[in-house]
Amino acid sequence: MLTEADSQSWVVPPRELATAEGAGAAFAKDVYRLVSSRNMASAAGWTTLFEAPVSGVYKMRVDARTFQTRNMFYEERATSFLLEVYARQNSEQKYDLFDNLRKLGSFDVPAVGNPVSTHELEAELYRGEVLGFRWADGPIFSDPGKREVSRDFIDDRLLKDRLFYAAANKLNGGKRGSTQIEFYEAILELIESDSLDLNDPRLDTTPETYGGGLANGPHNWSKDYAQEQMHRFGPGLDILGVSIEGPFKVIPDRLTRTRLALSKEFLGPHPDGISDIEFAESVLRRFLTQAFRRPISESQLDDYLRVVRQHLEEFPGKRIEEGLHLAIRRALVSPRFLFRGLSPGKLDDWDLASRLSYFLNSGPPDDTLRALAERGELSDFDVLEREIRRLLAKPERSEFVRHFTGQWLGTRKLKDVMPDTRLLKFLRRDREAMIKETELFFDEILVENHPLEDFIDPGFSFRNEFLNIIYESDVSGRDMRRVALPKGAKEGGLLGLASIMMATANGVDTHPVHRGVWLLENVLGLPTPPPPPEVPAVAPDTSGTTTMREQMLAHQADPTCARCHEKIDPLGFVMENFDPVGRWRENYPVYTEEAAAPLEKDFFSRDLERITRIGRRIDASATMPDGTVLKDVTDLKKYILENMDLFAECLTEKLMVYATGRSLNFGDKRVSRTLASELINSKGGFQDLIISVVLSESFLTR
Repeated sequence: MLTEADSQSWVVPPRELATAEGAGAAFAKDVYRLVSSRNMASAAGWTTLFEAPVSGVYKMRVDARTFQTRNMFYEERATSFLLEVYARQNSEQKYDLFDNLRKLGSFDVPAVGNPVSTHELEAELYRGEVLGFRWADGPIFSDPGKREVSRDFIDDRLLKDRLFYAAANKLNGGKRGSTQIEFYEAILELIESDSLDLNDPRLDTTPETYGGGLANGPHNWSKDYAQEQMHRFGPGLDILGVSIEGPFKVIPDRLTRTRLALSKEFLGPHPDGISDIEFAESVLRRFLTQAFRRPISESQLDDYLRVVRQHLEEFPGKRIEEGLHLAIRRALVSPRFLFRGLSPGKLDDWDLASRLSYFLNSGPPDDTLRALAERGELSDFDVLEREIRRLLAKPERSEFVRHFTGQWLGTRKLKDVMPDTRLLKFLRRDREAMIKETELFFDEILVENHPLEDFIDPGFSFRNEFLNIIYESDVSGRDMRRVALPKGAKEGGLLGLASIMMATANGVDTHPVHRGVWLLENVLGLPTPPPPPEVPAVAPDTSGTTTMREQMLAHQADPTCARCHEKIDPLGFVMENFDPVGRWRENYPVYTEEAAAPLEKDFFSRDLERITRIGRRIDASATMPDGTVLKDVTDLKKYILENMDLFAECLTEKLMVYATGRSLNFGDKRVSRTLASELINSKGGFQDLIISVVLSESFLTR
């Protein structure tokens, strides 16, 4: 319940306005000068002495004036400057764009004569919010989508004054940690000195257009220079003082409003003419049917209505929503909600609808499935097959693709792997591109019903420019596009995906055992027992003295290891040409002394070629337990294609475990072998396999 709050007043002098960067600054303690931008950090000043103590209506007063001099680069402006006032949570991300903040109002500050003007505003502030001030129509912008930093100013400056660009080039973007003022002063000092030689080709250059050739990022050093120039000579918008008074009226805070809105959306409108209990009954009947994924009985409904009635009887005057809250909480811990079906034996139509929907769309049944279940038609095989194809055509199948590939192929592990900065300059966008490539590859095989052989040697993949560093390709643009690959090559398929190579390494080095075990378990379906606890792990030798093959052969000399390693090691050796992020290599890297030196610069500036030298040549040959000789990964692809029954059965088992949510028993494994064999003999595709899995006894039984 809302209570009244005592009204207070605050006076915020200019020196108590804050900014994270240089787009606003206090001058002589009585002026705070804005020079504009689009994010909060480099655009505005915000109050440090005021934070709304309660949610309510406040009155605000701002004294402001324009700042223009004869020495500024821009022509003097006669039209008014636009001052905008925003509210932001003090804990919010400082780089939020203003489009994402709550605008309270705007004022026109007269420009001619630079008079002081006073502007008043009455607005709602939520508890914890502060005020932010922005010069909305100033010339400088730093929207991350545009990176337009006083374009006219910098273009003209670069073209008219070669010394400016020479000085900026020589400073190389400024010292790390230097302030905006320090950089500005350094530019001026260099320009006024005799140390700049325009005969030096490294300094006597200008970009063809704004931003061209500025290796250290024009949105950094040029913005600093432009902003400091405006701070000193204008134009700018000066804040001379801010005062706040209130609250004059207490209002629900943001969290309370959000809760009330969500509650209204969830419960629905309370129709006129029905009692609270009748309303609760309609809400619970609808909610419980959806939560339990089947119609509820009248006795079940009465059990939950009893919770509501008891609450209202024990606490007279309480709102019906509070009783419903208790009933809903009880439903959310019920086995009927937590488990998809409780009855043993064959699934009824309702449980079948749930299992099918969570398998292929990763969510509860839609209206079509519920209607079929209600009519008892879903268990008809023709209807069921039609529904499988319908669900696979829905956009929601992307959730199945994401979850299944994340678990089967290990791509969900990638968020926890950061490649060694000695290997490459790796960004989050590179990781996202790897995962997207994998998901699009899987999705095409699914939707187009490709044969299972295309998982191994597909002749296509998906790439964008971020993957060029991995595959040495020349794809342009950030959007993923389908690319053709030669059949039988080292690229493409599960054995060539960078995401899998990264998931089966540790970001620093590779290990044949890890990749060999992964291939046995996830491609060939021949899992091995865990190693004996007394056997030590083999650590890669990064000094280049011994190769991993030499270490593994010594490891196999132990009879307790040899039986499993004769299956594991050949597969792992063949994959050694792929480094920890999936790049092809012919030699092992050996790290130099410079690799161990501390980072004096951020890693984007490191000379990676000086950190490693070429080590011993990789021997990727191996002999399988059946005597098959493999020279490299292309031979392993041929081996799997010649033994597709192993891969088909392995993939079928993975699908059945994912679809049913349980480990497979002996009968389930017999079913999976039969389904895999039938698919191979009929030359069916991946979608055919999914249909067979759903129509199988294992899927249709608890």
